[in-house]
Amino acid sequence: MKKNLLLGIAFFSLFLSFASFAGERTIPVDLIIMIDKSLSMEEQGKFDSLHTWVRDQLVAQMVIDGDWVCLYQFYGQADRLLTMDIQGDADRQKIINTINGIKPDGQYTDIGLALDTIHGAMTKRGENGRHKVLLLLTDLKQEAPWTSRYAGVSDTYDSPYLAEARIIQHDNWFEITLDMDIQNKVVQTTKELYSSINSGESGKDRDQVISDIEDSGLAVDTGDAGTAEGADGNTAVAGNGKKDSANGGLPLPAIIVVSCVLVGAGIATAAVAVSKRKKKEEQEKTA
Repeated sequence: MKKNLLLGIAFFSLFLSFASFAGERTIPVDLIIMIDKSLSMEEQGKFDSLHTWVRDQLVAQMVIDGDWVCLYQFYGQADRLLTMDIQGDADRQKIINTINGIKPDGQYTDIGLALDTIHGAMTKRGENGRHKVLLLLTDLKQEAPWTSRYAGVSDTYDSPYLAEARIIQHDNWFEITLDMDIQNKVVQTTKELYSSINSGESGKDRDQVISDIEDSGLAVDTGDAGTAEGADGNTAVAGNGKKDSANGGLPLPAIIVVSCVLVGAGIATAAVAVSKRKKKEEQEKTA
């Protein structure tokens, strides 16, 4: 009973931590924005459209007082342009002025490096009780230099970080909302649940369940399952992170259900094993 209660609390907390910020938001967040300024973004319907959306919608309408904002641009490298706590319209204007200075003239496009940089910035910011909103704004055309660990050219870019990202297409570019630490949270919760179970005969089952969860590549769709409408009516795709598919991955509710089944099965198996061992010990004592 105690283990079932802990399991329910753990996954209920997961749902709460990824609550939607739809509508008029009043709770400040940590916002990391990564903008693609590579040469491919110069094409029609890309950087011009992106620039207008970031300036007029994201910053002017969605960023609120109390938000912490970290702004990057990337091409063959990633540059941090601005970090600040938003206290009023003057701070929002500083962000807009910085964005106005970004030009799509960068050589190469290293999306892998951009994702690593976002993850590093999130990690450096640390656990502070605030929701992390991580935005990658790009056309997803990868052209990393040969010196990069992600060297290569591709019209679409795949990454574990993009596996269950929420993707909204705007003209010829994509607004990608990431959540990079959901897998670690689920695995850590599972390990904590198992910490009170004896090893030995049940150890193999526990390790197998944890391994199954880690290997499943859990990630979260921060929007609704399937498709959703963006702020400007554009279609959001939740799936495998590819721009032309909405069927590549499981939505968050299905992932939670699968995780609960795996954990529940492991706990049940461990409980049976422990019960058998106790019965065996009692029989040996009475023999």
